[in-house]
Amino acid sequence: MLTACIVYVQGSAGNLLARCLALDPETVPYGNAKNAADRFYEYNNWNSQNWIASEIDLEIDYMTGKGNFVDHEESKLKLIHRLHPEQFLDGEQNLWTGDYKWKNLIFIQPNNITTITRLAASKRTDLNHKLQIKEELETYKKLLPQATYTLPFTDMFNKSKFCNHIQTLCETIDVKYYQDYVNEIWTKWYNETCKLI
Repeated sequence: MLTACIVYVQGSAGNLLARCLALDPETVPYGNAKNAADRFYEYNNWNSQNWIASEIDLEIDYMTGKGNFVDHEESKLKLIHRLHPEQFLDGEQNLWTGDYKWKNLIFIQPNNITTITRLAASKRTDLNHKLQIKEELETYKKLLPQATYTLPFTDMFNKSKFCNHIQTLCETIDVKYYQDYVNEIWTKWYNETCKLI
């Protein structure tokens, strides 16, 4: 089922948010792990020396060509996805056009675009995010009225605020909140991200 979609500009920690919300085995996994402990191990792989490797293999099946988006519309597993604004707009026009819509749209507010742009460029050196971000911001602004929950990017750097957001979101989308795993994932993400700022 189309439980929640995270809409975020490159560099604003959409992967962190998605991983923390998709620890519950009742959600579609990013990667291959099925249970929470294995997902934690798979998801907690942040590496400032090779950020690309921390992200490239962790993806929802249909994004890699191993499955179809339509399979998730009626699945019992909850799909918690993350998309950049342009990707979301494309999906809105081509994928979830029928009876199935996202129940929750979680937007990461890009309230420090300088840091976001720097992180996007330093984390994913295989992409040219600096050029994309301007266009993504325009699309983000157009999509924002659809948001059911907004989380400021700067809250990602405060463990207490971030964990409060995760707990609230887990309750909202009805998935289990794994406090210890979320704390550890956030800590490693924070430590590795701060090396790039």
